[in-house]
Amino acid sequence: MVVLQLEPVQPYSFEATTRRLAHFEKTAYQFREGFFYRTLHLKDRPLVVGIGWDGAQILVRAEEELSEADRQCLKGMIRRMFSLDVELGPFYEQMKKEPRLAPIFESRRGLHFVLDPTLYECLIKTIISQQLNLAFAATLIERLIERAGEKIPFREEWLPVFPTPSQVAGLEYEDLQRLQFNRRKAEYVIDISRKIVAGELDLEGMKTLPDQLAIDQLVSLRGVGRWTAECLLLFGMGRSDLLPAADIGLRNALKKAYGLDQQPTEADVRQWGENWTPWRSYATFYLWDYLSGS
Repeated sequence: MVVLQLEPVQPYSFEATTRRLAHFEKTAYQFREGFFYRTLHLKDRPLVVGIGWDGAQILVRAEEELSEADRQCLKGMIRRMFSLDVELGPFYEQMKKEPRLAPIFESRRGLHFVLDPTLYECLIKTIISQQLNLAFAATLIERLIERAGEKIPFREEWLPVFPTPSQVAGLEYEDLQRLQFNRRKAEYVIDISRKIVAGELDLEGMKTLPDQLAIDQLVSLRGVGRWTAECLLLFGMGRSDLLPAADIGLRNALKKAYGLDQQPTEADVRQWGENWTPWRSYATFYLWDYLSGS
């Protein structure tokens, strides 16, 4: 067994950051003996890792021996996924100027994004989740993984591995329809996977693009609207200054926070959000967390 130690930039709350994993990411993460376990593709091979906390730093546990190169690769993946290098001190200082919102943000001090390990996984899960409740979306994601992915042994059980673009590209639309995907969503998921395999779509290359240019390229894909593109930049890339002003959840959270009689408009949200730059992503994330009551 290999145990890696990763120190986050403070303030960092592992408890607050991982609380959402237990509630909303049950398909990807399994909680065992104080560690959140999931499978990752490490240099094109699947690996089970556990992520825990010793009170001061992240502990990353791998059941198999790793080369030094693999250790460094895994450290980089976990630092990115758990936002260990994001310094939120300036965010809290800036939000002190928002009297209605400051208590909401301060009570969640140290809460960070947990990103998906690849942009492909994030995009496919987001497309599946479009216009569905969380429970049914999770069911469809689990069915896709079961149908197209593989499983690897972990102690006395087998853990699922999110499928690769090649594995999904090999499916037919009817394969997903039999799993209760509607026809259009089956086409979106498989066609995007086929574009990646054919070299027509480079998701990882979009990491270097400015926000709006990345969004413009994403919405040109069939099945990807602005909401889906913004979710990819938020939960896949960890961009800090996105404002999905049309999102109903965000607008409902602001209605609750400001004690309004009706939901604010998209224009209202954009106007308020000007005061949150360059931290609009985190303001949105904290307000979603506030609305969910988690």
